Parts: sequence; C-alpha cells; structure tokens
Amino acid sequence: MGKRRGGGRNKKDQQAWDRSKTNYKDVERDNAQFKEYYLSQNMLSPEEFEQFYEALKKPLPATFRITGTKRHAQEILEVLESVLIPSMHQITVDGQEYKPPAPLDWYPDRLGWQANVPRSVLRKSPEFARFQRFMVAESESGNISRQEAVSMVPPLLMDIQPHHWVLDMCAAPGSKTAQIIEALHANDTEALPTGLVVANDANYKRCHMLVHQTKRLQSPCFMATNHDASLFPSIHVAGAKASWQFDRVLCDVPCSGDGTLRKNESIWQSWKYDDGLSLHKLQVQIFLRGVQLTKVGGRIVYSTCSFNPIENEAVVAEVLRLTDGALELQDVSHMIPGLKRKPGLTTWQVRDKEGKPITSVNDLDKERHQRRFPVSAFPPPNAADLHLERCLRIYPHMQDTGGFFVAVFEKTKPVAAADHAADLDPSALEEEEARDDALLKSVNPEEKEEEDEEQGEGVTVPTKRPPSSPPVPTKRARQDVHKMQEAPFEIMDPDCSDVRILTDYYKLSPEFPKDQYILRSDSMSRNRTIYFCSAAVKSVLQSPDFERLHLVFTGVRLFVRQGGAAGSEGDEFRLTSEGIPLLERVIVDQHRQVSVPESALRTVLEHNNPALRDFDDTTRPILESLDVGCHILHMRISKAMDKPLKSPFTLLLPTMRAKDSVNVMVNKIEKRSLYERILGPPDTNQSNANNGSNASAEERGEGEKTP
Repeated sequence: MGKRRGGGRNKKDQQAWDRSKTNYKDVERDNAQFKEYYLSQNMLSPEEFEQFYEALKKPLPATFRITGTKRHAQEILEVLESVLIPSMHQITVDGQEYKPPAPLDWYPDRLGWQANVPRSVLRKSPEFARFQRFMVAESESGNISRQEAVSMVPPLLMDIQPHHWVLDMCAAPGSKTAQIIEALHANDTEALPTGLVVANDANYKRCHMLVHQTKRLQSPCFMATNHDASLFPSIHVAGAKASWQFDRVLCDVPCSGDGTLRKNESIWQSWKYDDGLSLHKLQVQIFLRGVQLTKVGGRIVYSTCSFNPIENEAVVAEVLRLTDGALELQDVSHMIPGLKRKPGLTTWQVRDKEGKPITSVNDLDKERHQRRFPVSAFPPPNAADLHLERCLRIYPHMQDTGGFFVAVFEKTKPVAAADHAADLDPSALEEEEARDDALLKSVNPEEKEEEDEEQGEGVTVPTKRPPSSPPVPTKRARQDVHKMQEAPFEIMDPDCSDVRILTDYYKLSPEFPKDQYILRSDSMSRNRTIYFCSAAVKSVLQSPDFERLHLVFTGVRLFVRQGGAAGSEGDEFRLTSEGIPLLERVIVDQHRQVSVPESALRTVLEHNNPALRDFDDTTRPILESLDVGCHILHMRISKAMDKPLKSPFTLLLPTMRAKDSVNVMVNKIEKRSLYERILGPPDTNQSNANNGSNASAEERGEGEKTP
C-alpha cells in the first residue's frame, strides 16, 4: 500500500499469526478533527459517513495471499481447501460459532483470503490451531504473504502481460511487487517471459526486505534497485538512443496513511488537519517522474493508503495539468468484478493547521505560508473536464477492509525526452532531458530555499511559475547516483571453463542460454555462486551507463561451488533449491532426475543426511542406483495430513547423494513448512533434532551472504 510517512508498513504486519494487537483496546478510537475534516469533504452522505467512521474503530481482519507461480500456488491452495477449511466448519467455542477463513470475492483464482478469528479461538479450537500452525509455517517460508486486502488492488489494475517491462517505484516491503512478478509469469510455460520487473525503494534496508519478500518467486526477470523515486535514473539499454521506459509503472507513493487507521491505531491520536499537505509536492514529483518513465501507450497506476484528497485527486489533477493532455485517466469500473468502490472527488476543502478553510493561496497573508499551500493542493477550475470521478476510493465499511485510493492512466502522447528520442539529434535530446529534470525540480524546490525563507533573513522568494511558462533548462546533475553498497554483478563469459563444466556435467539443454549466467564481482564470493538472469536483465547490465543504477539484487541462484568435492570435476557445483524450477526443465540427463515414492518424504524431512538404510525397500534401491552427486527427486504427493488431495501434485527436491547417505538441500524453514503442510504437526523431539547443529550448507546460508 501507499507508504506511511517515515518509511512504510507497520512492524505488526510482520509478526507471527499467533500474536494479537496487544494495546488495541487501550487506544481511544476517536478524533474530532478527523471526523469534522472528512465530513466536510462530502465524500460520503452523512448517514454513510457514520458507517464509515464506526468501521474504522474495529480491528482489521487478517488477510493473506497465496504466493508463487500458478503451479506452486495451486499446491498450497489444494492443501488449504481440501484439508484445512473442511475441518473448520461449524466450530463452536464458548457457545459462539466461528466461520472458517474464506476467499475474497474479488481476488482472482481464490488466492486472496480473509480470516477473522480471535486469538482465544486459535488457542481453544484444535482445528483453528492447526490452521494457525499452517499459516505460521507457510508465512515463514514465503508461500503465504500477509497483505492487506486493499493493497492487492493496484497490481490487478495494471493489466500486466509477460512481455511488459514493469517499474514499481516505491516497492518495499514488496507484497505488490510479488503480485507483479506473479502476473509476469502468469502463463506458467517453459518459456521465460521477455518482460522485466524493476522494484525500487529509497530506503536501502527496506530494499533487502523487498528482496526477501520476492525471493520465493525466484524470477530471473527481477531487479531490485535503491533510488529516490523522484530521481530514478535514466539508463540507455542495449545501445538504444532513448533512455529506458516501461510498459507499466506503479506509483504507490509515501502518504499520511490515514486509510490504515484500523491497524495503525496510533493515528487516532496523531492525525492533524494539515497532514495531507506535507507530502503533496513529493507525491506529484514521484508521479510525474513515473509518467516520464512510461512508454507512450503504457499504463501507470497511482495509489495511496490515504483518504485525503490533497494526496489523491489533487495530485492527479496537478500531474494531468503538467503533462498537458499526454495522460488519460481510465475508467476501470469493469475491472475486478466484486470489488466495491466509490468514485473520486471533484472538489474538496483545504485547511490550515488550526482547521480554518482556505479557498486559495490568496487567502494567505505571508508568502512563506503560500509555499506551504501550493496552488496544486486546491481543486482545479477544470475538475469536471479531468474525469476525476474515474478514480477509485475504497472505504472500510463497504467490504470490511482498510482505506485506499487508486487512479489508472494511459499515456497517450509524448511528454518526455525519451518519448521522441528517435526524432532528435544528440544536442536536442540533451536539452529535452534537461527540461524534464527542470520540470521535476520545479514541482518540489530544494528544501534549503524553504528553510532560508522561514528564517526571515530577507531572502527573495522565487515567483511561482505560471502554468504556461516552461521550466528553464539546467545542466543535468546525476543526483540519483548512490554510493554502491553491493558487489556489482557481471556477466560470465559463455565460453569459460565453469560454464562448460556445468553444461557437460548436468547435461543442460542446448536451448538453455549460456550467456546469461552472472556473478557477484567481489573477491570474496567470485565464482562461488552462479546466478542466472533473463535476456531483459542482461540488456540492462550491459547498459553503457549502468553505473548510474544502484542495483541491490538480481538473478536466480542456480549453482554453488562447494569445497572438497571428490569425483568428476562437475561435482564441485551443487544445485540450489532456488534454481530447481528453472533447472528441472533444462537438465536433459534423466539420471539426474528420478522419481521416488511419496513415503520417502518423511525420511528426508525427519533426518539430516539420512543413511540409505533408513529408507524403505521401495525407495532404497532407487537411491542406491544414483551416482554420487546432485540430483532432483520427484515425489508425487497424493495426500496431506493423511487426507486425500483432489489434485495431487509433484514435489521437486534438490538432493545430494553421498556414498552412504542422501541430503535434501532445502533450509530448515522450508523443511518445517513441508512437514506441516503434508505430514502434519511434527513430533516435538523430532523437531528439536531437525534444529540441531548438523545443519546442511543450505541451512547455514551456503557460504555467501545473499539478500
């Protein structure tokens, strides 16, 4: 969702499923200023406003989304619907019946769910307790993502296709980015999408949270970057004359966050009349930069988790003005059937910090106050022509959700230098790019000027630019360049010995590209971990001005070099669990991929490095026939928690065959998730054994720190 001031999602969202909002009852859920301000905006009738206000006082139901590729998500959904949900019908605790979790009516493929069960019920009901353990295990492994329902809306409105280049400008913590990646891979075919997802965030630490959130998807088409969104850099890809642009752009901008009152209850005490003004200029600037980065014919989505029209319709109106007809606000009322929404506002009030209505900047007696209340914060005189009613407003009383604002646009004609670079000579192109930069800067002047003005030292305040006058071009400054904190990625030579060894040893298909392997280029990890990226990512890595991009992470880890490996030279490279979805399709040596009975799962999950003698008489001969080295085990799973599945699925496990034992190379969290999901709650003693010191290299992090 739109990020609240100060950097994003409340930490309570990251807590385990068995923790409650401990101090919710202690908060006075009332704010006279909030109520008076939003009543005056006429966004709802007085009667409906009371429903809205009362809904804000109630705790937000837990919502979650099943993540992953279509095939993987269906495996999780099958266990949820075939095993867990049927056991939770007609459960009564302390004389009250509780309904089981249910899918959101409007979310596609039954992958978005809502649960409204008190903690006391989770403790007292064995059926709900089993569901709670399942949720904890799957959340830890990344198979399920806690995500507010309204936060799921913007990616659904982007209409993403596998060939699209997509930019998420303010992406952390990454729940919407994960949806975008899933949409890119929605066809679930063997062919990789030709598109690309660039997820950006201004906060370096939150970028790593973003990488962690998207790691389960293992997309070679993904890049995480660390930039101020309003200064996101222009990169020239694969020798193109124009800087890069995107088919789809999401601007889920920082906001005051009062749409999150139901989960961020501290806002009841902190909310003030002028909250919406503090981020208005930055929101315009980020949105405008997003427009510049969108291709003509592309789609851009602007969203916040705020009710405030100054952060919503006012920003939309100002960017429509600045782009002079190049954007068209789309009517998306036909999209997401079942989602209840209200139209955008065409007029609104602006208040000062005391709550006094201000009809225009001319009402303000001091010019420094006028800087606090930009013209763009007020309703435009041509509001009716802008079709602001096409914006979406989502209110909590309509479907028991949080609050949200979304607006969807199509870029219909050129507005930035990159839009018509093919028609410009280098000098004219540079001048146009300078104009783009100057326009961005004019939206949100440097804070130093405002500080000088506030000090009252006789500083002359620049006259506000009339709507018709263009910004003065200035020399392009690389303000967006960050000090690198990551070892950069470099593309491997397709003819190098490591690529040759991997190709021969694992008998990789000739169709699998050899020129898309990448490495971290630092002395500590060089050649230790081999990643794979898509052709689109490779084209960005080969950009002549790639150094302008602060790349935090990209690629899928396929192979890790292990020390002391004996045998043929290929034994030194072992498989990774992350790379299995890719490699399973391209390893043509069938001796490296073998089917084993479902019964083997318990043995490999309950023991670290189980001896061959630990397996039953059916599985043991199969494993004994394998060469020493890495293999992919295929297990056909037909039941979960001793209940038959309506749609059995195949589980793929990377496995190291040693002389007298085997080791399934998945980490402890994933093992616990698999155990809970398929075998049921583990025995306590066995669980302790699995958490012992005899951890595999995968469980220890595989020797190299990766986000």
